[in-house]
Amino acid sequence: MHLKTLAAIAAFCLPLLPASAQESVYPGFLKSGSLANPVPWSTYVTLGDGSRVHFDGIAVTHYSASGTYLNTLHSFPAFSYVGAIAADPAGDSVLVGESTIGDVFRVELDGSGATFLVNLPFNYSAAYEAPGVAVVSASVCGWACGNDLVRVDTHSGATVTIAHVSGPSGPVAFGGSGDLYYGSSVDDFPAPPGAGAIWRFDAAAVGSGALLGDGDATVLCSGIDMASSIAVDPLLGDLVVTTNLTDASFNVIADSVLLIRPDGELKDVVASGAGEYRSHAELRLSGGPGHFRAHQPLGVTLTSQWGDAIHSIDPARPTATVVSNGGNSYSFQITGAEPDGAMLVTYGDSAFHQGSETSYQLSFDFLFHTGLPINRIRRVGQFYMPCDASGSASFPFWDGGNLAGTLVFQGVITDSQGGFVGSTESAFH
Repeated sequence: MHLKTLAAIAAFCLPLLPASAQESVYPGFLKSGSLANPVPWSTYVTLGDGSRVHFDGIAVTHYSASGTYLNTLHSFPAFSYVGAIAADPAGDSVLVGESTIGDVFRVELDGSGATFLVNLPFNYSAAYEAPGVAVVSASVCGWACGNDLVRVDTHSGATVTIAHVSGPSGPVAFGGSGDLYYGSSVDDFPAPPGAGAIWRFDAAAVGSGALLGDGDATVLCSGIDMASSIAVDPLLGDLVVTTNLTDASFNVIADSVLLIRPDGELKDVVASGAGEYRSHAELRLSGGPGHFRAHQPLGVTLTSQWGDAIHSIDPARPTATVVSNGGNSYSFQITGAEPDGAMLVTYGDSAFHQGSETSYQLSFDFLFHTGLPINRIRRVGQFYMPCDASGSASFPFWDGGNLAGTLVFQGVITDSQGGFVGSTESAFH
């Protein structure tokens, strides 16, 4: 059994959470939207076109990306507590689980109905391994007896248990190479701070046919609070994990959105809050060259449920401009960089700027985007311009009258420890 199951039960007997709930989004990211969940208390999954399928315990309904009702895909005869939900990458159906008795169904997106697949008590999370094949996380033996990861054929209902692990049921997600990520925790309720971890089962092990256990997983990141959902960046494979710390009355003491590198390094805290439960992390391509990392250009958007609202968060790239200080004095200025970080100033001949940017991996752990060919970029010495507490920096320069229209500047920014974390927009002089 998972905390979400207990929380769903508690939702009907506890007062609404206090209006004092607070959320903070950290530097390098921007809260770009908020949508009231159109089906309160529902679980949901986002489809390829941005619309969402919701399950509220009775009806499976389809809503547009903006929250407009489209149609009801299926209605069950009686209320059940919600469980796992996932969209088949084939685009024809969703897997829907209920956690009252544990039935799992395939619901057709054309509205033609639902098919019972299998009974998996306390099913909590699901992720598709391939079209027509999902892995469901479910504590099929009950409370405090471990959790199973079960491969389900969503056409036939055939199942294979691929892992039995310790702790309550946790979230699952697949990476692009077929690795299976799992959020582990402990059976204690409430879970103590730092009791959660993110595990990885390698693709070869997942496909081996052997029954896997705790010892077959690589512990990527430990010491985090209990994970409620995992999403994988489709470009560089970073993990976005939502966590919650609750008390014995189901009050959320703290929640967070964590960004974890594929090697397990905790790279960023994207957002944090208190007073609301956070879950349903999803990463979607949103147009643009960036990936989901601080200070990147647009490209991948995170949505997650916080309380009963669906929030969107995008990377926030530092802006740049060249301003006149009067006479022959000018400054290349940036805003929105890392507070108390620094900027390495680079420049090049604007005649070689390509208009649009090209993305490079280079030796960074993020994509570097620039409109200049790499061999046309120069740096201004070997010193760094410090950023103030708001993430702003300025590089003054003198133009004797022959530089206007010939230069383009770009900053490569660091964090407060000196590690490179991103780049600014280009600024023309």
